[in-house]
Amino acid sequence: MKKLAVVLALAAGLVACCGGPVDIEKVADKVAAAKGGDTIVVANGTYSDLRLVWEADATAEKPVVVVPESKGGVVITGASTLRIVGRGLTVCGLHFKDGYAPEGSIVEFRNGGKYAEECRMTECVIENYNPAQRNDFYDDVIIAGRNNRYDHNTQTGKLNRGLLVGVNLNNDMSTGCAHRIDHNLFTNRHLFGSNGAETIRVGASQHAYTSSNVVIEDNVFDHCNGEVEVVSIKSSDNIVRRNLFWECQGVLALRHGDRNVAEENVFVGNGIKHTGGVRIVNAGHKVFNNVFIGLKGERFFSALALMNAVPNSLPNRYCLVENVEIVGNTFIDCANIEFGTGSDEERTLAPERILFENNKIRNKELTKPFMAIDRTDGFTFRNNSVELGRKVYINGFVNGSVECPEVDVESMREGRGAGWYTVAQVENVQDGRTIEVASAEELQKAVAEAQRGDVVVLAEAHYPLTKGLKVTVPITLRAADECENNPVVSFAGSKRASLVTIVDGGSLKVRGLDFSGKLAIGTAGVRHAITTAEGMIQPYLLEVKDCAFYNFGESTQFAIRGAQNTFSDNIVIENCYFHDISGNAVDYGAEREDIGRYNAENITIKGCVFENLLGLGVNIYRGGSDESTGGPCVVIEDCEFSNVCNKGRGSALRAIGVQDLTIEDCRFVDSGRGGAAIRLDDTPWEKIVVKGCTLRNSGRIIANRNL
Repeated sequence: MKKLAVVLALAAGLVACCGGPVDIEKVADKVAAAKGGDTIVVANGTYSDLRLVWEADATAEKPVVVVPESKGGVVITGASTLRIVGRGLTVCGLHFKDGYAPEGSIVEFRNGGKYAEECRMTECVIENYNPAQRNDFYDDVIIAGRNNRYDHNTQTGKLNRGLLVGVNLNNDMSTGCAHRIDHNLFTNRHLFGSNGAETIRVGASQHAYTSSNVVIEDNVFDHCNGEVEVVSIKSSDNIVRRNLFWECQGVLALRHGDRNVAEENVFVGNGIKHTGGVRIVNAGHKVFNNVFIGLKGERFFSALALMNAVPNSLPNRYCLVENVEIVGNTFIDCANIEFGTGSDEERTLAPERILFENNKIRNKELTKPFMAIDRTDGFTFRNNSVELGRKVYINGFVNGSVECPEVDVESMREGRGAGWYTVAQVENVQDGRTIEVASAEELQKAVAEAQRGDVVVLAEAHYPLTKGLKVTVPITLRAADECENNPVVSFAGSKRASLVTIVDGGSLKVRGLDFSGKLAIGTAGVRHAITTAEGMIQPYLLEVKDCAFYNFGESTQFAIRGAQNTFSDNIVIENCYFHDISGNAVDYGAEREDIGRYNAENITIKGCVFENLLGLGVNIYRGGSDESTGGPCVVIEDCEFSNVCNKGRGSALRAIGVQDLTIEDCRFVDSGRGGAAIRLDDTPWEKIVVKGCTLRNSGRIIANRNL
């Protein structure tokens, strides 16, 4: 904040010689004509649909500076982008908000074949700058060229595929480019459910042996959950130090390249699943004096993971972990330190020449200081202190008291991000108005005009909808307390539609309603009962309890469905009755590219009955062998499948590629006879539990492994 104040004061002193504040569209000409030490002040305002290209000729010691007229006063929105080019240009205090990049990235330190050198972006904010659909790809910021700095910026609310910050090494200036990324706040990077959602990435696999000398220091990564790699280093000779990783469901990954350093970083998980620390591939790295607290991730998400390698690996796969020093780190209440991570038929080479020295480990729930997936004779263990659930007798480890180091989180947060901007806190949904309805017209009006948190209460009646309900905010639909029978929602419109569609911004709770798909005479017919719109950008929540779904007479009609290119944090379906349905009852299998994408992170189905279904009772799909995510996590418990999906190659329950799956106390009667009662396509790393289930006159359980 002090830095911005100095720049703004400088700008105020130079306004006269620069001609006063200018419209942002005139800045390019001003920058081109400016000399080192000049400041251009941008007039306050909201600017939309701009392709800004600013090219300066100055130096880092005497830059050309572009600043807003007042803090936060210049807002850039719509289809707008910025290109920083030339030498010695500093861009300060801009606010990119609620727009999108129509091509390329939002901000790039390059334009065509021109690159930036000794340029800087500081005290800027990128907030909720997303396209219409989550799979529309672009990175927020691309740093290219040489000796550029990205500091004291805030980025929040990214929902689409792509990086927050990427360092591009595919140019003549990339070797030893020595960029600095420091004192930034990266926050609210929502779980994406696929690869390609890192917060920072340096290089790509083809740059593994390029010495880029990038420094990433003194940043805060706050709830950066996009994928397993929060920071992905894919080149050599970089330094990552003194950063705070706060409740991030992922790790700092030394993914490709050699001789990278991770030192004095703090990783705090607070017991949240998939929170992790450092994962190591390749050679010559140093991991010194880091602190890991309350991390619950396993395998790729472990507090510390050293990967097994592929023999004769190409640079883009898994090269041998060797000559690595892990010294002076502290692990407090972390679920897993793992050596030989990923060991399988392909990754057969265990780490070699590893020094593990002067580390401290405390977790009274563990009986071993680390998990060895493969041999550890390539490790040297020396003078490590442990305090576990019982004493250990491993050379190089000493039992004793391990103190949790004092971590001053507030000081680590202070001065990070744009000083003039405060990140908005996400508010919990509170119950709003209670709206009672007794007819289809009243129901349609109530949902169309609903406000966040409203509860729409349906009297015991039939609700033949002439138009489908569009849920645009979090609401609840429930039966009135005095109902003896569930209110029935059906379709009577002239244009085919789903009964309920969740669209961007919407989430839904449903209690005690019946959804009938029976075709009414003279109507167009229904699509689905509860579904999402196609290609939503925002994640949603869905909870359905004590409901019934029936008489959906076409194979394309589903009861509950997540459409392609949509994502839910949490799906809960309890005590529901699905019967006489030709399509699938519960379907979260719309992602078909087999690249690891999926539609919901957590799915819980309990106490439900599936009866007389031509389609699948439950269909959940995550194809491919990508290992960049921890989900989906699925629990199916105390459910009954009766006369479900008996056609050839059919399945009563299909769960493909689910990372964490429990099927417990379920009953299969006359189901899956043409194929399988339960069909899995599991990999060795997936956590699959099938227990307490009864199969009578039903198909078998099909899995890759012996469960």
